[in-house]
Amino acid sequence: MQTLLILESMKLTGEIIGCIAVLINFLIYQQKDRKNLLKTKLLSDFSWGLHYGLLTAFSGMAVCAIGFLRELTFIFTDEKKQSKRLLFLIVFAISSIIISAFTMKDLFGLLPAVASVIAVFSYWQKNTVVTKLLGVPISACMITYDIMRFSIMGIVNETLTLISIAIFFILQTLKNKKNNAL
Repeated sequence: MQTLLILESMKLTGEIIGCIAVLINFLIYQQKDRKNLLKTKLLSDFSWGLHYGLLTAFSGMAVCAIGFLRELTFIFTDEKKQSKRLLFLIVFAISSIIISAFTMKDLFGLLPAVASVIAVFSYWQKNTVVTKLLGVPISACMITYDIMRFSIMGIVNETLTLISIAIFFILQTLKNKKNNAL
């Protein structure tokens, strides 16, 4: 009985942290500057790591920890040589796969790894438009994982992430049409 109460309070706390993470995550795809995008993603990964940990969804938590280290590394290595940056790309992609393999409960536990491998490239390259486009397959993987792990806030987050990406591209299209009309 007491164990059940602890698990339920962990889940509730996780969902509350998930609410905060949703708000942070929505802001990622609205950033125009790469450094701000990476800083916002860093805060998002930290929040989502706590969320998944409290839900005992350890594949998600582990991949968020890798993502946190990834964003931190990319923030401080943007100005480094391309060969060094390529090494980081490979290390973080392989780390995501290995950590998911060790923490997965079932095959759905590989979805965060797939999302993370896409995210490694997404945040490694410097074109923020490509980062936003790659957010779509990342969200597709994570919404499936969230459904299977009963993460209500994860499902809400991925839905809002897709909406946020759409808003960015709609606003860009309207801006381009306005500029072309002048």
